[in-house]
Amino acid sequence: MPAPKELDPTTGPMARFGADLRKYRYAAKWTQAQLAERIGYSKSRIGNVERGDEKPTRELIELCEKALGLDGALLTHWPAISGNRMPDWFRQWPPIERKADQLITWAPLIVPGLVQTEEYARAIFQGEPHMTPEQAEEAVKARIERQTIFNRPNPPQFLAVVDEGVLYRPIGDDFVARRQLEHLIAMAESKWFTVQLLPYAARCTAVLVGSALLARENGVPIAAYVESAIHGRVVDSTSDIKRLMDRLELIRSAALPEYLSVQRIKERVAAWS
Repeated sequence: MPAPKELDPTTGPMARFGADLRKYRYAAKWTQAQLAERIGYSKSRIGNVERGDEKPTRELIELCEKALGLDGALLTHWPAISGNRMPDWFRQWPPIERKADQLITWAPLIVPGLVQTEEYARAIFQGEPHMTPEQAEEAVKARIERQTIFNRPNPPQFLAVVDEGVLYRPIGDDFVARRQLEHLIAMAESKWFTVQLLPYAARCTAVLVGSALLARENGVPIAAYVESAIHGRVVDSTSDIKRLMDRLELIRSAALPEYLSVQRIKERVAAWS
């Protein structure tokens, strides 16, 4: 029998819950099948929840609590799990994002979500039509939670190509925009993060179609997430990914190298100050 998959509780609330559930199940010396039998669920359902691949219901959590003789240890995870209400069309992406060892994005209008500050993300979501303050806060929490993939001992490599217009677009007030650029500068010191600036002078129109985020594993593209004005979509066909990679190469060839990109960002921060 293969060894159980090693869990990484830093990847999000469902992963943290799954790791705790496995910990308490091990303490009870039960198999997944034994726990499943006691709470009336399938063994595969328990496995999915432990791996963080499936969101547990409150009922499942309460049944596990009762079966394992716990007193709220698992239910403490419920607020974080229930508050992370991502839209149906986005649910397919986070598992891909967590699996990737390299993420590459281009962004023509705003700083990519995976490197946004909380204040910057809040200003973005508050500007969405029909977005209530409560929904905006939930969206901010979900976005910041995605960024925990970079807290791993071996985080994925992340390359962001951003258009020069990002430096001048006022998102929130001046403090929010300047703080976001300072955040990019600080992150550029990390070995896993690379930022490249696409200058106006490059006259590169390939970036104007909108943003995209590509995921690679072991050097092989596995999927991409493409944004639109209505909602995003996950792309995983070989032909579509190749077209996106071709576009990315064109954009990168027109972008400044990292050291010049960081220098330009620092100059903009200095001017803003």
